[in-house]
This record gives sequence, C-alpha cells and structure tokens, in this order.
Amino acid sequence: MNVKNKKQKLHDFDPYQPNNIPLYEAIYGKNLISLGGLAAIDNMFSDLNIRGLKALDIGFGIGGVAFYLAEKYKMKVTGIEIHPWMVEYARTHTPVGLLNSLEFHTYNSNGSFPYDHETFDLVYSKGVLNHVADKVGLFKQANTVLKPNGLFVIADWIFPIAATENLAPLVCETKESYEQALLNTGFSEISFRDDSKLFLNYAKELLTQLSNNQTFIKQKYGEELFLIIQKQHEDLIEKIQQHQKIATRIVSKKTSY
Repeated sequence: MNVKNKKQKLHDFDPYQPNNIPLYEAIYGKNLISLGGLAAIDNMFSDLNIRGLKALDIGFGIGGVAFYLAEKYKMKVTGIEIHPWMVEYARTHTPVGLLNSLEFHTYNSNGSFPYDHETFDLVYSKGVLNHVADKVGLFKQANTVLKPNGLFVIADWIFPIAATENLAPLVCETKESYEQALLNTGFSEISFRDDSKLFLNYAKELLTQLSNNQTFIKQKYGEELFLIIQKQHEDLIEKIQQHQKIATRIVSKKTSY
C-alpha cells in the first residue's frame, strides 16, 4: 500500500465506534481512549488540589478518566460527549461503588451544555480539544457552568504555527491562540506547562504495548490498521523530539468580577 492509499485508509477509518473499544483498551488501558494511561491523568492534576470537587469532563470518551478521578480523589464527575453510544457505554460500565459520583450526558440538540450556571468547581478536558475548531464557543460555555474562581484544566497539543490538518482533521493551536481564546471568554491566571518529555515516554510505551498486542490487533482489525497506528506514533515521537508538537497542560481560572 502506497503512502497516498495509507492516508486515505486512515481518513476513512472512524475510530469512534463501539466495536473499537477492544482496540482502545489494548493500547491505552482499560476504559481509556487517550495517551498516557492513569499516569497521564495524575500528571494532569499533579499540583492541583482536586479532592472532593464537583467536575465536568468535556469529551469523556468511554469514561476511564472520570472513573479514576471519582475513585481516587472522591470527586463527583459529570461527563459530556457528542457520541450517544459513549454515554450509554460509560453509564453501563460505571463501577457499582461510584454510581452516586458519576453522571454522563450528551449535548443539547443545539450543541449547548445541559447544565445550570455556576454548577462546577472544575471543568477539564484531556486530549480532546485539538478536535474542536470553535474553542471560543466551547470556552464560553465552560466559563458559564463554572463557579466563581473555578478552574479550567486542559491537556492538549500546541504547535509552533496555527493551522488545521485536513487528514484528521486536527486544529493546531499555538500558545498565543489558546491564551487569547481563554482571555476572550472570561479566564485569567493562565499557565502553560510543557509535558512533552513525559508524553514522549508515553508514546514509546504505547508502541511497546502495541507490539505486545499485535497478534490480537492484526487478527481483529487487520495488519494495515496495525501498521497505520504504529506509524502514527512513530511520527508523533519524531514530532515531539523536533518540537513540532508540544504536549501542554493548561490551567486557567474563571475571572471573578
């Protein structure tokens, strides 16, 4: 298969389908859909006091981050997703002991959050917002549902130059464009932390996990998809090493007037 056909194959593949859950879990870990596993979740909040907070998870995937935070940090977590099947999956796979601590919903039909103003102490999103073009619209909603002085915590990739990659598509924000979007939507005390060294290790660990599970993945999903995922993460490692892609933790606070 030539490079053009491989790109088309990747473009045609929709990863956000329930039959891909075994693939997610083989490379990311149980109930997870993003790079770094549980270590990356702890790192995202490593210097923040989140114990007992009421939080909103934007783009919760199949629930793993919310499950983990509710159990380890005794948080009450509400998740919101665009995929109804993910909502159903997270609800039916919520650990019994966490049923009173977790809720999962889809957006309203107009694309808005179905929550009252000043509901949450914390809004967070891990590895999702590089798929969102209208960050200002989303950030305004995040600000509205946060309590005064509430935190907005994001784990995302930022880039040297702002662009949109048509293949994924990914929205490539710079530090400046991210910061401006947050400032324009009522956030302040914005900090950026470069976590690229950690994510370089996470990507290398994923390649090891991928190799360890290659027989299962090739049998269930085909060798072509296995090779595409392998190449994606080899490319990711190269981009991190060349500072073309920067793993970043962003923390901001709802401005209190």
